[in-house]
Amino acid sequence: MTKRYDYIIVGAGIAGFKAAETIRRYDDEGSLLLINGEDRLPYKRTRIDKSLYKGFNMNQFALADAEFYENRQITLLKDIVTSLDLKTKSLQTERRNQFSWNKLILTLGGKPKWPEIKGNGKRNIYLVRTADEAEELIRASRNAEKVVIGGGGVQGIELAEQFVKAGKQVTLVHNGIQLMNRHFDNQLSQHLHGILEKNGVTVICNEKVNGISKTSNDKYLVKIGEIIQIVADLVVFSIGTKPEITLAQQVGLATNRGILVNEYLQTSHPDVFAAGDVAEHPGGHISGLWHDAEWQGMLAGSNASGNKQINKKKPFRLKMEVFDQYYFSMNAPINNSTYQPETIRVNDRFYQAYFHNDRLIGLLMLNDKAQSKLAEQAVLENWKKSEFLKVFGK
Repeated sequence: MTKRYDYIIVGAGIAGFKAAETIRRYDDEGSLLLINGEDRLPYKRTRIDKSLYKGFNMNQFALADAEFYENRQITLLKDIVTSLDLKTKSLQTERRNQFSWNKLILTLGGKPKWPEIKGNGKRNIYLVRTADEAEELIRASRNAEKVVIGGGGVQGIELAEQFVKAGKQVTLVHNGIQLMNRHFDNQLSQHLHGILEKNGVTVICNEKVNGISKTSNDKYLVKIGEIIQIVADLVVFSIGTKPEITLAQQVGLATNRGILVNEYLQTSHPDVFAAGDVAEHPGGHISGLWHDAEWQGMLAGSNASGNKQINKKKPFRLKMEVFDQYYFSMNAPINNSTYQPETIRVNDRFYQAYFHNDRLIGLLMLNDKAQSKLAEQAVLENWKKSEFLKVFGK
């Protein structure tokens, strides 16, 4: 028997959670099903990488407790959707549940990219996206002494810190010429590079892991570039994610790299919306930032419930805390030579402020966590240069 819901949300990350919460803000009567493909309450995924050393409990990072869903009459189902049917507006799940919907929101997120490597050890690498995968990595790393991490983005760097805290010897390999090259300029990247090395991480940039071979003593010979070889006990990759578009492709929704959506987060089917890391916006934009996924979930929930809102382009911040350093990047045009930043140094604090027509358009910051919310506000409100320097130049 097929059970009907007014709204079904597939995926319970921050975009799915916010979509459900927002629907209830505008429609407190429509039936609502949130399908969660994991073994625990929806949680803040960004906390997982930061918690490998100490570990975490099943629902330690839950976005809300069970009562939150009960009080709002949100049916939370632990299951995995296996197929969709746009003609009948229905879906089937792994546990043989069948549901139909009036409005469907796909918040399927992304899946880790698998590295292109050779060797008989490539099946033994670890990729981390979910809490369950993180728990598996914790178990696998207990007896490891030497760890190789492929990827110099936020997750790779946070994992490096966690393994150092656990007493491991860590080598971090990044195929870019500098760490965090999508979000940091050369100065901030070099500072991060130095902090990692100061804390014992061997950093290798402008190279990539080409091969992994299992040795006779159950270790791994890791080939980096054409010359470097390292013996390791554990190899982890974090080289980005790609949108999980399999379901959308199977059912014929328009896709490219992600599920194509318009300014209202609608897909090629008017009653199907997509939000978060799975959505590709006009112009080809796919965010990958947690706060952007949160924002998109709110918009998708609002539009699905009839309260139409356009997705106006706005910047979102990226923050990272490693080895007692606080890094902040927001809308900084680091690869555009048109914009020359204003550099400000105050004790151990550092700012690279980008202005256009005397207005702040982007910011890089180091070690001013206390004013990070104000810094975010300054970018969003395009403060005047004099106003910014008055507040942050002290």
